[in-house]
Formats: sequence, structure tokens, C-alpha cells
Amino acid sequence: MKTELVSQEKNVVKIKAEVEAERFENAVKDVVKEISQKANIKGFRKGKVPRNVIELYFGKESLYREALENLIPEVVEEIKEEYELELVAEPKIKVQGEPKEGSPVVLEIEYEVMPEVDLPDLEQIEVPMLKPVVTDEMVEKVINDLRERNAEYADLEEDRPIKEDDIVLVKAVAQVQRDEGDDSERFEFEGKEMEDTIDLSANYLDENIKKDLIGQTVGSTVTSTVTHPDDGSELAGKQITYTMEIRGLKKKVLPELDEEFLKKVGAEGKTLEEFKAQIREQLQRNLEARAKSDAINLALQQIASMAKVEVPDRMVERELHSLLHEEEARVKQAYNLTLEEYARQSGIDFEEYKNSLRKQAYRRVLNSLVLEELTKRFEIKVNPDDIKSYVARMANSYNISPEKLSAFIASDQERLYKVSYDIMTEKTLDKILEHIKVKELEKEEYERAVKELLEKLKATSAEEVPQVLSNEARGGNDDASSDSDRTDG
Repeated sequence: MKTELVSQEKNVVKIKAEVEAERFENAVKDVVKEISQKANIKGFRKGKVPRNVIELYFGKESLYREALENLIPEVVEEIKEEYELELVAEPKIKVQGEPKEGSPVVLEIEYEVMPEVDLPDLEQIEVPMLKPVVTDEMVEKVINDLRERNAEYADLEEDRPIKEDDIVLVKAVAQVQRDEGDDSERFEFEGKEMEDTIDLSANYLDENIKKDLIGQTVGSTVTSTVTHPDDGSELAGKQITYTMEIRGLKKKVLPELDEEFLKKVGAEGKTLEEFKAQIREQLQRNLEARAKSDAINLALQQIASMAKVEVPDRMVERELHSLLHEEEARVKQAYNLTLEEYARQSGIDFEEYKNSLRKQAYRRVLNSLVLEELTKRFEIKVNPDDIKSYVARMANSYNISPEKLSAFIASDQERLYKVSYDIMTEKTLDKILEHIKVKELEKEEYERAVKELLEKLKATSAEEVPQVLSNEARGGNDDASSDSDRTDG
């Protein structure tokens, strides 16, 4: 087979291939043989159907088409290996002229390959990292949160006004306020009596409801009007009036820090001090992990901003397609609206929104390309022990047996590949900190250093994101997942 490099522009390589006439003829013969063995043609036994009869039934063009379908994947793979191409999408193939036996088949194959990434000198990169310090206040907050979660609610029999930390039992009826002449259909919940328990100490409670209830007594009726939050739903921004009949009061009773409480929170057999020490150790691990993750993210941002790479439009377009699909699904599930309907109801300019997503897509693809190059530089490999450790960790998170999860992963090749890819990404990200300078700082100094670094990155960013998507970019592979698998560093 003769091949010729026709052109190479950015990350798109076009190669002309001339497949020998004999190879094409053999591919056609293989198709004829397969059809002869499978086709039910009256008057002929399977495997004994003459070629002229097969051509009569199926057409010579059909035989040629199937022969090419069998032949092209082999040719594409051979050229990929010959030119050592690292693909990021399925190649596009054009057959030049009408194929016929006795003549070579000429193909023009367009490969989209991984662009060249020139990484900066990692040793010159420095990132701040927060010094993880667990305070007594942090430990106490965990204890108090556990007490809140295990609190009991006691009925209040005394006849007194409602206080700001009471639990109020109400029977409420809601009504959405409408402008004059608005005859739109009522919402399903309107006009229906609903029993509710309102915790006045909850920080998410609307201030109007809290204000209107405090000072009232059991048996009274209170009317309160709130504005529905701007969440993109049909209720966004509308005022809702609740008429609430106060039916009773409860008082939150926090548990004592005794053996019974320790048993409830899984610390049976421990003293309170031992439990606090356990909490402190866990908080320390969490803070260290968070500090490390933040430092890696800052390092990756710096590396990406300093790397020399032409981010391909097609990869950005596929990533944008993926982001739009994710957003469409989220909005559909949450509000039963299309993305454009949601944007319109939320007062968002849809084209501006798409452009903001495109910038996000650009950054994700850039990060992905940088991570790929880092993986090569660090010579990251995934071994069986890595997979075993990953499965054990995930199994613990999902509270299932490692054996069951391992069997589930191994049962699907694509699932196993995804796990291996995730492990490779994790190992690459961890390795970054070994090659850069990390400066551990106390909170105030750390926050100042992060602010300065982010301002510097913003000021020196060379990111250029075209506002209009080209028709050529829209014609890429519909599979949008490949460019974003390794972007959330």
C-alpha cells in the first residue's frame, strides 16, 4: 500500500492511501464467499451460489461497498501505526472515484491527532499551600453538629409567645399572587392545606416567615408573604402568600454528651476525649487532603497558562456540545424546561451563556491536553495494585464489598478503561507536587498569596476563544466524552 502525506494543519493530518488492486479484489472475494455461505437463494445450496447470481441479487456496487467497509478499518489502523499518530477522534475517510476490481482503491483519510504540547519548566513553578491546622473550635463544631442531628423535639405545653429557636407546627395554605388579568392555570399546591414543621432556628428559613411567627401564640393565624427564589422555575420571582394556623410548639432538646450519645454516633466504648481525638485526626486528614487538592489545582492552572499549545477548535466544539447536553439534562430534570426556555425565564442572554460555556470548554480541553502531556512526561502506568486499591476505596465509599465492585467493573471493558483512566489521572495529579515548589503558609498569608496568584494568572492569560463556531468544527465526531475525561484537576 502506498501512502502520501497530503497536508498537516494544526492537529489535522490528511493522508492519501492507494490500496493495491489485488487486496481490494481479495476483499470482494471474501464478501462473495460470506454471502454464498449465508444467503438463501432458491435453486442453490449454501456455499455453492455462483458469483454472477450473487451480483444479480445484491448488485456489484453493494459487494464493493461491503468490501470497503471491511477493508477501510484495516487500512486506517495500518496508517496510524506507520505514522505513529495519536488520535483524538475517529478519522474521516473519502473514497476517490468509483472503486472497481482490477484497479487500486484511492482513499483520503483525515486524522485528528493530539496537538503538540510544550510544557514549561515545572521546577520554576511555585504554589502556596494552606498549612492544615485543626482548632478546638472545629472539633466542637463537629460535636455540636452531631448533637443537632440527634436532637429530639419535646412538646411545649406552656402558653407563651413563640421564640426564635422554637419548632412551630402549622397548617398552611399557599396562594401565588398574580397581576390583574392574569388567568394562568393555578399551581397544584395552591389552596391545599399542608401540615408543616418550621424550625425557626434554621438559617435557610425566609426572614419574613420567621418575623411573622415570632411573638405569636398557639391557636392564632398568621399571614406571611415571601418571594420565590430566582431558580429558573415558573415560580421564580413570584410572591407567595402563606396563611398559617399555628397548631403547636416544640422545643429542640440536644442530647447530653454521655455514653448514650457516643453510642448513637458510633463511638461506643470510647470516652468523650477519645472521641474528640478521633474527630481531630479525621479533620486533620481532611484538611491535608483539601490543601493538597487546592495546591494541585493552582499548579495545574499555572502549567496550563504557561504551556505552548494550539487548542483545536474541533475538540473545544465537542466539549461545548457535551457541556450543553449536561446542562440541558440538568435543567430538564430540575424544571422541566429546555435550556433556552430556562435562560429566557431567568433573564439570561442565551448566546452569552453559550459563549461562557465555550470558554469553560476551552479551559477543560486545555487542562486535558496538559494532563495528557504530564502523564507522558511522568511515565505514569496503572498496575493491578493500583486498581485493587482504587476498588477498595470506592467500595468503602459506596458501602459494598470490594469483590462485588471489582466484578462489576471487570464485566465491562469500557468501564474498566474508565477506571484505569481515572487512576492514571489521579497519579498524574499527585505527581505534579513532586516537580514544583510548594510553599506552606498560615491562613492569612495563604489567602493573600492565592489572591495574588489568581490575579497574575488572569492578567497573563493568553486564552483566545473565538465567539463564532465554524461549520467545519460542527462536523466533528459526535462523541463528546473523550476530550473531557481528565479535566477536573
